[in-house]
Formats: sequence, structure tokens, C-alpha cells
Amino acid sequence: MSNTSTFFNQSEELIVESSTLSFDYAPIDVSASIFEYVNYVFLPLSIVMGTVGNFLTIVVMRSERFAGSPSSYLLIVLAISDSVAILSQPFNKLFFIDLVGTDIRALHDINCKLYIMIRRLSKMTSSWTVVGLCIERFIAVWFPLKAKLLITKRSVSAFTLTVVAIIITYTGIWSYASKVVNGKCNPDVYNYTDPRERTKFGIMLQGGTAIYSNVPTVLLMILTTLIIIKLFQHRRKRRSLTQRPSSTSDQGGKITAMLIGIVIAYVILILPITVLHNTAYQKRVKAFTETSSGFSLFTEVVQLMEQLNYCLNFFLYIMTSRQFRETLFQILSSKCHCKRTTQLELPTDSKRTRY
Repeated sequence: MSNTSTFFNQSEELIVESSTLSFDYAPIDVSASIFEYVNYVFLPLSIVMGTVGNFLTIVVMRSERFAGSPSSYLLIVLAISDSVAILSQPFNKLFFIDLVGTDIRALHDINCKLYIMIRRLSKMTSSWTVVGLCIERFIAVWFPLKAKLLITKRSVSAFTLTVVAIIITYTGIWSYASKVVNGKCNPDVYNYTDPRERTKFGIMLQGGTAIYSNVPTVLLMILTTLIIIKLFQHRRKRRSLTQRPSSTSDQGGKITAMLIGIVIAYVILILPITVLHNTAYQKRVKAFTETSSGFSLFTEVVQLMEQLNYCLNFFLYIMTSRQFRETLFQILSSKCHCKRTTQLELPTDSKRTRY
């Protein structure tokens, strides 16, 4: 009897244990499959919306109304870097690799290094372009009399070229760890058991995350706070002097509101990817090829947030800038008017030819 009762107790424990395991892993598997289906819809949608929005931003910034502003060059650079980041994202996705039939990045180590460098360059340039916009607005708000002397096309071009040169140099050095392993392109290949290799990669990782998100986030938070404080002081002075606010101050406030929206979206959507890379380093796993359900799910969520950041700026411009909306509407309406005019002229030309 004791043996029988022991057998039943052990069997009950096995049943309880197996049910507990299935309960723990089922939600993770379901969530992973849900995000896989979300990628099928979100990735193509984000590519179309992001590239079209960034293209329209470039067209608006090259119009007569914005062409004279030095900040328009920064917005064009931001649109280009965001578009490159958006278009490079599908190559990270397994369903895209299955669709193409091969991992283009993994054809050779050179392909892998080049892809990682271009992707890092686009993302870091995007971050520092936002910093450049914030610096431009800070100078315009705090030093309005010196703004035209400090913010010029030459200074903006020098800032952009310096940032791009530094990023290319750093990403080129960091590309030593970008290699093809088991048919997959990995950005973090090194000997995890070698303390020297681990320390070397850790230093490069910390420097990369500092360039990409940590330092830009600190600068953006400080500069944006100072801009808001100065605008609040200006508004109090205007209210004490007159009851009617000036149109220039309203326009400056709208430009600042657009910048604040960009900064908030950047901080919320970009910081998680930095947490991902540092977590992968601490756990000694590869950031984008780890097979554990929990970590892969976290990777998918973080990549969705990062992809969303590069698609939002165009819509932030529309919501916060009246001049941007008016210029965009004029460009689109003029294009539609030209098409209607040509369509109306075509029948008369055909009739003349026929007669």
C-alpha cells in the first residue's frame, strides 16, 4: 500500500509540474506569435508611411518658404537618416529572410560589416540631428540677437559633416565584432569567455550607446528644459507689458512645440533599444539572435518602438507647424492642379490631331 500511495503521489506531482510548465511558457509563445503577425502588418506599413512622410518633408524643406532657414538642412538630414534606418530594418526580420530566400547580410563578412555600419550611421546621425535642432532652437530662444550670426548654413553644414565623420570612424572601428555566424549576421561576435575580449567589446558598446542615445538624451533633456524656462519667462514679460501676444513669439512657440514633440518621442522610443543591448551584454547573449522566448519577445517590442520613432516626425510636423501644413497643402494642390490641367488639355489635342 505504501508503494502504491508513493506512486500516485509522484504521478500527481508530475502532473502538477507539467501543467505548471505549460502554463508558464504558453503566454510567451502566444505573445511571440502575435508579434510575428504584427510585424507582417506593421513593418510594410511603417516603411510606406515613413519613406513617403520623409520624402514629403524633404520636398517641403526645399520649397521657397523654408529653403532660406538653416534648420531646414537639419530636417532634410533627419529625413534622409530616418529613411535609411527604416529601409534597413526588414533585413533583421526572419520572415523577410524567408521571403527573399537568403540573408543578404550573411553572404560575406564584408556585407555584414557594411550593413551594420550603415544602420548604425543612420541611427546615430538621426539622434545627433535632433540634438542639432535642439541647439538651434536653444540659441534662437536664449540669444536671439546672435542667432543669425551663430546659426548659418556654414555652421550647420560643419556640424553635420563633423558628426557624420566621427560616427563613420567609430562604427568602422566597432565593425570588428560584426561577423557571420551559422548563416546569420551578428553585430556582437566575440569570445565571451575571454576577459580581454569582453572588456574590449564592453567599452565599444558603452561608447556606441553613448553616441546613439545616452549623451543625446541628456543634452536634449537639459536644452529642452532651458528652452521651456526661457519661453515661460518671455511670456510672463509680454503679459506684464501688453495683453496682445506678438505673432513672432507665437511662431517661435509653435516651432518649440514641434521640437518638444520630437524630443519626447525620441526619449520614449529610443531608450529601450539601449537597454536591450546592455542587457544582452550583461547576460552574455547575442542581442538579435537569442532564441529564448522572453528575450526574443523583448527584442521584437523594442524594435517596433525604434521603427516607430523614424516614422513619426512627419506627422509631428503636421500637428505642430502651421507653416509646414500650408506649404505641404500648396505643393500637393499645385501638383493636382497641373494633373487636372493636362487631363483637360489632352482631349482637345487629340481632336486637333484627328481633325
